[in-house]
Amino acid sequence: MENEKITASFVSLGCFKNIVDTEVLGGMLEKYNVRIVSSYEDSDWIIINSCGFIREAKEEGIEEILAAIEKIETGETKHVAIFGCLTQRYHEELKANFKKADIIWGVNDLDQLAHLIAEGKKTEYKNKNLFLYDDTHNRIITTTPNSTFIKISEGCNMQCSFCAIPQIRGPFRSRTIDSIIKEAGAYKEMEFQEINLISQNSTYFGKDRGAKSQLPELLKEISTLGFNAVRLLYLMPEEVTDEISAAFSYPTIIPYFDLPFQHVSSALLKRMNRGGGSVKNLELIKKIRNNYREAVIRSSFIVGFPGETNAEFEELLEFAEKAKIERFGVFGYSDEENTGAFKLKKKNPQEVITARKEALMDISDQNMEKYNKKIIGSVQDFLPQGPSPWDGHSTIGRIKSQAPETDGFTQVNEPFEDDYHMFKIKITGFQHEMVYGERL
Repeated sequence: MENEKITASFVSLGCFKNIVDTEVLGGMLEKYNVRIVSSYEDSDWIIINSCGFIREAKEEGIEEILAAIEKIETGETKHVAIFGCLTQRYHEELKANFKKADIIWGVNDLDQLAHLIAEGKKTEYKNKNLFLYDDTHNRIITTTPNSTFIKISEGCNMQCSFCAIPQIRGPFRSRTIDSIIKEAGAYKEMEFQEINLISQNSTYFGKDRGAKSQLPELLKEISTLGFNAVRLLYLMPEEVTDEISAAFSYPTIIPYFDLPFQHVSSALLKRMNRGGGSVKNLELIKKIRNNYREAVIRSSFIVGFPGETNAEFEELLEFAEKAKIERFGVFGYSDEENTGAFKLKKKNPQEVITARKEALMDISDQNMEKYNKKIIGSVQDFLPQGPSPWDGHSTIGRIKSQAPETDGFTQVNEPFEDDYHMFKIKITGFQHEMVYGERL
């Protein structure tokens, strides 16, 4: 088969960082004359970018692999390739259980993976070269044409006891500021309105090259490019310095602080191999709110961690309510092998974890409702994403306080006309995560 006739479709699971990896691999495949098609079309290859972070993600990945292999049997595709976090973490197990998959790869050596798919060859995954893309890599675009993600670093050195990311992705390594600015500049020329900077730990950016974070310098540089919005995701709260916080005042940088506290009990955080606590976290939140009147704080918490007592959970509930965090997600503890927490005693029963998750999510819903009430009547910048799936007379998009896929949507009362430029709206109401507005 000639290379120009080969087609491939993607199933991308997991986080924003995986979306970037999917787009980079897609760009590599196009260099080899492989045509990328929609997942709704039959293709020669189905390529699954897997997530292996927690149990639910692993189960979703297994289901997608089974569905793809079934398409080989029905003739809807010829080949299946799997890569990403799940296959990096469980490579040998997946090889033994999914023999009909043509290629089972990991997270590294992506150019070799693209070459194998293009040539229809098989080889063993060597996991030799830690991968970190840069501005020289072309990417396909799978998002709307006005918003995209830029991965500023890869890997993590934190060694949180509940997390398998360091063993999957390897040690922390940053891209250069110059490389990031070149990539962002290319998106500006393509008229992207919004850029989302992502990594496992954005506060650590540049510290692999020196003692001090280079994040303030990066935000200063990217603020000069003239985007309508630049959002930074995943700040390690313990490492947010005054200098990092002050960098959010640069033009176009959204005062959106993504701070995954995970918990607030000092004793429990110590078992998580994390810092912070109720007092320190509240001090950080207060400082942010004093500096930025329109600050929005996003966080995540883990409930049911081994040994979490009723008193520690009550402390978390009290903190979540007192801190008035606008948006936070809650994860039930997932017992992951080869992590420090896996060896800990006093595991909480699943029913306790579920009940605690529901109780904390109630506060999350209350906080979000208070925030949405506060912005009624305000004027906001609106990023359109497409026509409403519920009617043909309105447009779905996001305001700046809504990060992609995590913070709900805003619906504006006029038809979408294939114009992806940001415009002003007035907030008129809300229902749960959906905010409503009208164009000015």
